[in-house]
Amino acid sequence: MKYRGVFFGIFVSLMIFSSSRSFAQRPSSKRLILVLDATYTMRENNSLELAKSWATKAIEHFNTGDSLCVISFGNRARVLVPFLPVQSRQVMINAVANLAPRLATYILDGVSLAFKVHNWKNADQTRRTVIVFITDGLAPNDNRLDAIASEIDSANCVLYVVQTIRTGLDYENQLRTLAENSGGAFLDGTNFGPERIIPLIRN
Repeated sequence: MKYRGVFFGIFVSLMIFSSSRSFAQRPSSKRLILVLDATYTMRENNSLELAKSWATKAIEHFNTGDSLCVISFGNRARVLVPFLPVQSRQVMINAVANLAPRLATYILDGVSLAFKVHNWKNADQTRRTVIVFITDGLAPNDNRLDAIASEIDSANCVLYVVQTIRTGLDYENQLRTLAENSGGAFLDGTNFGPERIIPLIRN
């Protein structure tokens, strides 16, 4: 009986260890990266509040086994919340709620950081990552976006771009080209309810 108790204890310990590791190792789990524009132009037209509401809706609708990362770019691109499981949902919601506009940086910085995050502990590309990039799109033309779009498209990764306001065609076309060359799609946020973000992350 004593040995049986020892073996049972070992078995339970292994089960707990396996369970704690399953989140990190499950290749079929969905990985979502939210990239939020927090540059100073997002103060206009309620853009930042719209971005926050869409991001919060996405956070509320990801499932057990999925993981989510939140990135912002204002004066620089930074990871607000690293990949975390559903149990940390409130941490992510709080991080989004506290986001404030800061100066400006390039769209490329936000996209590049998202792609680097996709590659973290994913060298063999077994895990698919959905990047949802939310921005007003008010950024100068940047030819460097073509190269990062090609990298995203060649990886197990897809990029969707949601624009919060209607802008000139030059801005819109840059975002549309970025999304389509990354294997994703461009969405006009002026007719975009928060619920429309759910099919993107469940795709």
